[in-house]
Amino acid sequence: MKKIFVPLLLTCMLSTNTALASIDIDELKQLEKQGKYQIALDLIEPWRLENLSQDKALEVMLIQAEIYRKQGLFEKAISTLNYIEKNHYLDTQLIRTINNEKGINYRRMSRLIEAEEHYYKALKAAQELEDKTLIGLAYSNLGTLYDHKNQLAQAMQFQLKAQSYLKDSNDHGIKASNFYNLGDISVRLDDYEQAEIFFRWALGEDKKNGDIVAIADSALRLSHVSYKKDNHKAAIDNIYEALKYLKQTNANESLSRAYHMLASNYIKIEQGEAALINAHLSLDFAQKSQSQLQLIYAHISLSKTYLYLKKPQVAINYINELEELVKAESQSPLTIHYHEIAADLANQTEDLKSAFEHIYKALTLNKTISAKLNNQKAESYRNSISSLVQRQQLEVSEKEKALAQSELKHTKLMQKSWLIAGLATLFICLLLIYIYFIKHRTANLAAKLYHQNLKQKEKMLADISHELRTPLSVLKLHIEALEHGLFEDNNKAYGKINEKISQLNSLITDVYQLSQAENNAIALNEQIQCVQTLSQNYSYDIKRMTENHALTFSSEISIPEGSTINIDKPKLDRVVDNLCKNTCLYTDSPGKVVFKMYQDKHHLNIQIEDSSPTVTDEELPKLFERLYRVESSRSRATGGSGLGLSICKSLVELMSGSIDIKRSNLGGLDISIALPLK
Repeated sequence: MKKIFVPLLLTCMLSTNTALASIDIDELKQLEKQGKYQIALDLIEPWRLENLSQDKALEVMLIQAEIYRKQGLFEKAISTLNYIEKNHYLDTQLIRTINNEKGINYRRMSRLIEAEEHYYKALKAAQELEDKTLIGLAYSNLGTLYDHKNQLAQAMQFQLKAQSYLKDSNDHGIKASNFYNLGDISVRLDDYEQAEIFFRWALGEDKKNGDIVAIADSALRLSHVSYKKDNHKAAIDNIYEALKYLKQTNANESLSRAYHMLASNYIKIEQGEAALINAHLSLDFAQKSQSQLQLIYAHISLSKTYLYLKKPQVAINYINELEELVKAESQSPLTIHYHEIAADLANQTEDLKSAFEHIYKALTLNKTISAKLNNQKAESYRNSISSLVQRQQLEVSEKEKALAQSELKHTKLMQKSWLIAGLATLFICLLLIYIYFIKHRTANLAAKLYHQNLKQKEKMLADISHELRTPLSVLKLHIEALEHGLFEDNNKAYGKINEKISQLNSLITDVYQLSQAENNAIALNEQIQCVQTLSQNYSYDIKRMTENHALTFSSEISIPEGSTINIDKPKLDRVVDNLCKNTCLYTDSPGKVVFKMYQDKHHLNIQIEDSSPTVTDEELPKLFERLYRVESSRSRATGGSGLGLSICKSLVELMSGSIDIKRSNLGGLDISIALPLK
């Protein structure tokens, strides 16, 4: 028999003389924030719809749909929302709420076409309401959707757009979600420093909002980033903070994951007994959650911990169970973990033949998965760039349409002005004619400025497309060659593919950095630094790099004893590294490079000079423009993106400094940076 879901609000569980009017909406919302979903549903279940006011029934059903979604009961959530659509008057606010919820549910079900349709309906309703917070939420959801499609460029564009709308919002839950999504994108771009900042912001907003499940999730993601940065003490602190909130819920799967992460970090800091306790806790909660994935990770933790403690006779039991669990994951990285652990066990039991077999299987599987991932990444980058180009073309088309409408309105206004002028006195006619010329000149100026902006955007899009075309073409040729078996050595082909993917990733990362600077999304992390130590480190690094390029190096350092500066060192490191790479790439060998670092009353000055070639006076001020190259000497053959100096300029100005470029007495260029002494 076909089962049809009826919202629980319609189920008659109690007699009609029950005190139904006493249901507390605020209590339901608080239980939802605390992650006590079943308790909230138990409160909702007995109520009859006909005994509640229409507004109150609507609020209760919306809360019910949210709880179903958070429990993973997406079909039930959508059924409840459909019932609301059918039986309630839909104003703009309710249209936005229902489409937003449907979009989230369809995305979680991987029905991305339907999710996108509902997200855009929610965006349209939010724009009609002129609510910046709701518009920001809609753009953030679209960014998450495109992230789900592996279209990172489009996802990043939507999330940054959402951030501009949410900047002054007081809705901490929505702001936390936006920061969390930006952190996820940063992780996928391997920018863990920026990811850590975004996840810290997300955690702060979640604490203000009071949703304990979201707080725990943000804390766990922050610990994951700390683990990637080898900051295991910070990772452990963040996990314990997450556990403080998770213990208040029945989130067994999340608890299992948290204890697994604790075990991994304790092994890294060589605390085997603590790792063992947490590995067992991970297994206990994994068994309660009945999650196959968490069971695998719990067995991995226990196996690694007992092997770390040199107890192979105990570890073998968990490794045998792990072997059974990963049978369904034959082409998964989890199987690689199993073979590595099994190899370690065989090594400890002196079964070298078995150890070799497991290591060989792990390497073979890793090679297969890596090749598959490389192909997927290449396809993902192609799709991402194609989507971005289409989106830019659509925006240009919309702006051209808006310009045509504006010109049409302007023409109609002028016709009315002439009619009025014909009926007025000579003085009024002259005045109107004067006004007409002023408006006409202003309109022409505005149109010129608008067309110039369009040309600049089109040029930038064309330049980026040109930069991407060569590596993408090479990727396509190598992938086709691999498909037809034309390479004698596939490892070299995979190396070439990895090289081109790295080149694409570097360009996208540079574009991302510039986009962040333009949207004021880069945060400074300033700390007190010893200037003498900085000068020694930079002098050593530049000397090594120049000598590798057969260039002569000399330095002139003049720093007072004990001098310090309050600066964001990683960002200054990137600026100096970019300038040094440019110098080495674009200085003819044999040549000369001079590094100067000195301090005056108010500034710390850094200067890099090189020998020929130089540039013309017309080209000199253009070197800081995005994607600009001097073709004669700074060609694309060097592999640069043309964004390095633009990024340097943005980072220096972010640190309240200034950067200047001029011709050098050595025959090349002289780039100088002045940073204020705070």
